[in-house]
Amino acid sequence: MIPSQPEDRDVLAGEYVLGLLDPAAMAEVEQALSSDADLARRIGFWEERLLPASAALGKADVDPAQWARIEQALATRRQTLDPTTAPSLTRVRHGVLRAAWRSPTLWRATTGLATAAAILLAILPNRVGAPGESPTRYYAILQSRDAAGQESGPGWLIQVSQNGTVQSLPLADVRPGSGRALQLWTLWDQARGPVSLGVLPPGGAIRLPPERLEAIGDGQLFEITLEPEAGSPIGRPTGRILFIGRAKGAATQDL
Repeated sequence: MIPSQPEDRDVLAGEYVLGLLDPAAMAEVEQALSSDADLARRIGFWEERLLPASAALGKADVDPAQWARIEQALATRRQTLDPTTAPSLTRVRHGVLRAAWRSPTLWRATTGLATAAAILLAILPNRVGAPGESPTRYYAILQSRDAAGQESGPGWLIQVSQNGTVQSLPLADVRPGSGRALQLWTLWDQARGPVSLGVLPPGGAIRLPPERLEAIGDGQLFEITLEPEAGSPIGRPTGRILFIGRAKGAATQDL
């Protein structure tokens, strides 16, 4: 079933683009694409993040016999497909990306790929190994908010490890401007209010020690606001919310 919560839909879209869904789930997503504009937009977001990375793979020598097998398989598929149900260019691109993602060369690409890998480690910790890293306990995919307060897709990843370490990973290039800064907050107690986890450095990526996060649980709110360069002067958010989302327990299922 296609989920309704934004964070769950982002996870589903990411898994779809990366080719991690089983055939039944893949078919359900593809059937929903024709009528679910929001899901299509989220899938488009992950395509834009990950497809450019496939171009970084470079050329590789391929066995001519392999090309022959590919051409034969395509010819067979063309014969069995009804013209009205032929896959769109978008689905073809998904297939190319799914194949590229399985290439070891892809994992040596640059910043965008590191971010994508971090998302996988956060939401699918038992599917992808991370030597030397404490397993993820919670993650939060923060949704971008425009000036009108409307969500416009995933923009930030917060990852909390089993040992309490907090990582902040931007999914987009965000520049607060001169004299301004991004500040990370969390809220687990309405009576106490938002608690600052600190002003983020240029670029937004940061690793915080366990003692910086006093509590963590399902549904805990995280947000990033636009503040003065030294941070909020009153210990509470004063600027516009740029990114917001809630913590979820990391997946534990195996392939």
